[in-house]
Parts: sequence; C-alpha cells; structure tokens
Amino acid sequence: MVLYMLGLTKKQFIKRSKEFLDAEGINSLIISELVGVESSGKTNPEESYQRIRAVMNDMDSIFTGYEQLNPPSACISLKLKILNSLIILQEAASALYDYFYMNINHKNLEEAKNKLAESKLNLNKFREVFRPLTKEIDVM
Repeated sequence: MVLYMLGLTKKQFIKRSKEFLDAEGINSLIISELVGVESSGKTNPEESYQRIRAVMNDMDSIFTGYEQLNPPSACISLKLKILNSLIILQEAASALYDYFYMNINHKNLEEAKNKLAESKLNLNKFREVFRPLTKEIDVM
C-alpha cells in the first residue's frame, strides 16, 4: 500500500488557521495580563512563572501543529505569516519567562527589567502583525 500525504483544501486550511489564530490570541491575552500585572507590581512571581511556562508549552504545540499543515500553494505565504506571528509571540513569552526566572532567583535585576521591556516590545510587535492576519483570514 502506498501512503502519501494529501494537502488541505483552501477552505480546510483557512478553518485550521482561524483555530490556530484563536489559540494564539488567547495566549497573547495571557501574556499581556502577566505583563500588566507585573508592571503594576501586584504579582506573585512563582505563580506567574508557572503560568508563563504553561503558555510557552501551549505555544510550542500550536507552532508544531501549524507547521505540519500542508496548505494549497496559494496559501503558503499566509502560512509563513502566521508562523512568523507565532515566533514573535514566542519571543515575548520567552523574555517574560526570563524576567520571572531572574526575579525568583534574584539574579541581575537590571537585566530582568530589560527582559520585561523586551516582552512588552515583542507583544506590541505581535499585535501589529496579528490584526492584519485576522482580517486577511476573515476576507478569505
């Protein structure tokens, strides 16, 4: 028996892309909440550290699942844009993870502040990329 992988139809790919973007949007809201709470100074570092670890694990599975999709050739650029947005969000989460890790372990608190600022910057960069993507998919 010959096995081969068939690609998704455009409709299937768009549907799956919407699902991945929804999951990505939820993770961005969690990251945004963690950044906001931390900026206000009302956070529990250990709890926030665990939450960001959970978000990072979820984003890894989202990235892996989306990367494995086989879109029609007309949708390859869309797939690349969505993967790029996932990478930007992962960078925001990674910087926030580093921030919480440094705070919990009392390591280089000045560098930790830079990591929080880096997370905010990447989160804003993600928002700039994410909005047009959701509109592009809605139009398709």
